[in-house]
This record gives sequence, structure tokens and C-alpha cells, in this order.
Amino acid sequence: MDNNEPEDILIEEQVDTQIIVKAYPDLKALFTLFFVLLFYTLIVGAIEGVFIINTQGVHLPLLESFFTMVGYVMALLLTIRYAVKKSKKQQEASSFNFSFNKIQGWLVPLVIISTLALVVGLERVSNFIPMSDATQHFFERMIKKDPFSIITVVIAAPILEEILCRGVILKGLLKNYSPYKAILISAIFFGVIHMNPWQALPAFCGGLFLGWVFYKTQSVIPGMFIHMTINATASMFLFLPKNKQGFSELFGEPYYIILCIFSALIFISGCVLIHKKALPLLSISPNNTINY
Repeated sequence: MDNNEPEDILIEEQVDTQIIVKAYPDLKALFTLFFVLLFYTLIVGAIEGVFIINTQGVHLPLLESFFTMVGYVMALLLTIRYAVKKSKKQQEASSFNFSFNKIQGWLVPLVIISTLALVVGLERVSNFIPMSDATQHFFERMIKKDPFSIITVVIAAPILEEILCRGVILKGLLKNYSPYKAILISAIFFGVIHMNPWQALPAFCGGLFLGWVFYKTQSVIPGMFIHMTINATASMFLFLPKNKQGFSELFGEPYYIILCIFSALIFISGCVLIHKKALPLLSISPNNTINY
């Protein structure tokens, strides 16, 4: 027994001193990632500004929107590239999976219907913070109705932001923290990157739903449909008269109250179905049991 004792102690010491490598990102890394995104946004924005200034002699709003779209896409792609490189380096992996996992077919219409119901609530949330006339005028000048702006909002933003915020960030956070904490942190980050409180608050609330759906399905695909539905609905209101750009103004009382109640019931029902029926398909074994 005495001869084996030193060996046992050595093994215990090796276990105790074993370094546990965290997945990327943790809270500290996420803080840095925000400034990386901000840096790329400013750099690309400066380059975009040079192109716009050079074409200022000929006022082409459509060309400006094209530059804005390209700049936005480049900033997000560079940030995603940075995050993926950090993730692969930290976990010593040669490849990275963005979680484009297959989903159950019925999930697509379900998340779209649930999101349409959620949008009614998100509109109320966005009105919690009063907006000054100057700020409202600023947003009216910034928001455009041309094809490139619509593509940026409805297609590019949902795809790239879901890859970054859920496919990279939340995926890593779920390995470091409890699901509730990981989803909350990712939703806060998602709200903060919108850079203003009028978009950040509804983005945070929508981010909680997006994060939860990602956790249930282990796929960024449902989130992209959710994100597209939110942004497309907001974009559609731009084409309505100014006094009709909101559910309360569009429907009026008491129909708006009925809409809110009906939407809440639809959204809750959708969440219940997702909770009970949604499965990460790539994790289903041949005998229909889920392997985590």
C-alpha cells in the first residue's frame, strides 16, 4: 500500500492542476468583441464616407445606400471572422460550425406566426422611451425605402447578426454559463450593438426569444426567420402614411386592445409548442432519443 501512495498523490495533483479551457466568448471577451465591432464599423464607415464624398457632385441616394449596405456587411463579416479565429484558437480547433443545423419543417411557419404576434409587443416596448423631435427627425432622415436599404435590413442584418450573436456568441456562452445566463447575456449584447435605446430595448426583448429558440433547436436558421420577420414588418410600416406607422394608429381603439390580447395568446401558444416539440435534429439518434 505504501509503495502505491506516492503515485496516487501524483495523479490527484495532476487532476487538481488540470487547466479547464473555456469556450469563446466569456464576459470579458464579449466586452472586447463589442469594441472590435465598433472599430470595424468606424473604419468601414470612414471608407464609405470617402466614396460618398467623391460622388457628392452627383447626388445618387441609391448609390449611397449601396455603399451603406456594403459597409455594413463588411463590418459584420470582419467581426465574425475575428470571433471565429478567437474561438478556434481558444479551443484549439481547425474548423468552426456556425450551427446551420437542420430544423423540423413545421418550425418555420410557427416561428414566423409567433414572431408576428411578438412584433405587436415589441412596438409597445420601443415606445417606453420618449423620443425628442430632433431624434425623430434624425431617424426619419436615416431610414430609407430604396431596395439596398431594404435588403440590408430584411436580409443582410438577419443573416449576419444571427451568425454572430447566436451562431458564435450564444453558442460559446452556453458552454460557459447556464442557459438562462447565456441567453440573457447574448440578448444584452444584441441590444447594445444597435447603439441607441429606441432600438436596443426591443432588440433585447427580441434577443431573449431568439436566444431561447436557438437553445431549443441548436440552429441559427429559425432565428434568421424570426429576425427577418421582425425587420420586414418594421420596414413595411415605412410605406404607410406617417399617421399610420404603428399598430395603435393603424387599427385604432378598441381593435388595438383586441389585437394585443390575441397576439399575446398566439405568442404564448407558439412558445409552448416550441418548448414541447422542437428538437435539435442533428442530436437525434436512430432510436429517437436525444443525445447532448
